Parts: sequence; structure tokens; C-alpha cells
Amino acid sequence: MKSILVPIDYSNNSRNALTYALEIARVTGAEIILFHAFYPIMTPPASLDTTDVILALEEGKARSLKDFALATRTEIGAADGLLEAYQSIPLRAAARMGGSYEMILEAIEKYKADLVVMGMQGGGPFSQALLGSTTISVMQESKVPILAVPENMPFRYFRKVLFATNLSKLPATADLQPLRDFVATFEASLQVLHLYKNNLQYATFDPHEALEQLSAKLQGITLDFQFDIQEEVAEGIQKYILEQHADLLVLIPQRHNFMERLLDRSVTGKITAHPQVPLLALPASTLTYNQSITNGEKATNLG
Repeated sequence: MKSILVPIDYSNNSRNALTYALEIARVTGAEIILFHAFYPIMTPPASLDTTDVILALEEGKARSLKDFALATRTEIGAADGLLEAYQSIPLRAAARMGGSYEMILEAIEKYKADLVVMGMQGGGPFSQALLGSTTISVMQESKVPILAVPENMPFRYFRKVLFATNLSKLPATADLQPLRDFVATFEASLQVLHLYKNNLQYATFDPHEALEQLSAKLQGITLDFQFDIQEEVAEGIQKYILEQHADLLVLIPQRHNFMERLLDRSVTGKITAHPQVPLLALPASTLTYNQSITNGEKATNLG
């Protein structure tokens, strides 16, 4: 891992995300790129060149962001007794005028980020669909993993990682190297959870081929598999988080339309509405439905 992108809106939520990014960068040796998307308070006068005005605004916002990052790094490092270690972490700051969602995706490409660390706020279905949708939308479109950090949740070392996935929809070509690398970096154990929604799915889906391929992709790490029948997938996942004392949940979000988000049909939406641990979202492109490991009965949708 070479670079970590951290979107910042100056809220306590994004500040907490920076704390996580600092810890991950300390372990991996990565550079942190802080990014701020904004809209101007006023429209520039017609007599001024709009391009020059936007450039000046972006440069000014980037300088303010760098000052914020340096001050926050010092404050967090001093509080945790890691000041020297944090001060050795390279920091860059960038700002762009535009919508958060679009600008974050653009920044991922521009700065070749390997990981994005974002704040995550809980809320009901309407706030997920209308107000708090940026994190979920970025998860669904990003080509790199997104680590979503719950509001006010202090950093805890990732020792136990729970990967909830639908083995019947996980393609044989799925790139799980980012997951394997993340787990290996923190010397964590990985538990793979597959939930059947009903007895019919349990009776018709044979997971053996999927397990063999998954084990081959995740060689070299401590790995365990769990199976259960749960009609409500999000509740089942949250139950396992508590029972297994997981430090991190890993999902592969699926793309949903506006009405599905509005009705809160997404498992990812339900999890982020009531987060118990940080959520690492692998790229949605990991799922390729016409190349699934098995052609058996469809299992539970974990998107």
C-alpha cells in the first residue's frame, strides 16, 4: 500500500477517519493524501476569469487543509504517544471545487490511491438515501477498497476480521488480493461468513467448490468459515460481529438504484445505518455475475 486518500469536511467524523488513516499509514508506510471538495459561497464577479478564481480557491483550500492535517497529526500523535511516528508519515493536501461524490472518485484516480478512509454516520433509510449517501455511493463505484469509520469510534487494532459474502455470487475471477494483503498486514485472522436466507438455499447450494477457490486466493492467512441460516441478512451479520468480537467487517457492496436505497433494501445501507465496527468495502466490480463460482441456487444478497 503506497497511498491512502482521506476525504475531509472538517467534521469530527472526518477527523476520526484521519486517525484511522494515520494508524494504517504507520503500519504500512503509506503516504496520506487529504482531500476536500467544496462549493464556493458566492459566484465570482463576471469581470473575473472564472478559471483563475477557481484555481485560487482550490489552492487556498488546499493550504488550509494542509495546516489542519499537520495540527491534527500533532494533536493525535501527542495524545497517543506516537508523535514521532506520525510526524514521519508523508502528508499531501488537495482541494477541488465540485460535488463530494464525483470529486472523490476523480481524486482516487488522479492520486492513484490504494485505499480510501472515510467517515460514516448512522441514520435511517431516508438519510441513507438522501443525506448520508456519499460514503455508500463511493463504495459502490470505487475501484479501490473503502474503509468506512463509524462516528466517534476510536481506533482498535484489526485482530479479527469478518468477511460476509455470498459464495454463490463470488466470481472465480474475483480479485481478493487487497483483502488478503490487508489481513496479512495486520496479522489478523479472517472469518468468512456465508448466510443462507432459508432452508431451500441451504439444501440446493453446495459451497465446496467455492470454498476451495476462496482458500486458494487467501493462502497464507489464518482462515475460518462459518455458515448459518438468517432471513434478515444485516441482523445476522451484526450478530456474528458481536459473537466473534470482530474488529472489522468486510463486504462487497452491490449497486442499487435510488428506490432500493430509499427503501433501505441494501445490506450495506443497513449496516452503515447502525455500524458496530469499521467497514471495509471491496470494489463492487469484484462481483461479476456471469462468471460466478457456482451456478447453483442464488443465495442471500450481501450487497
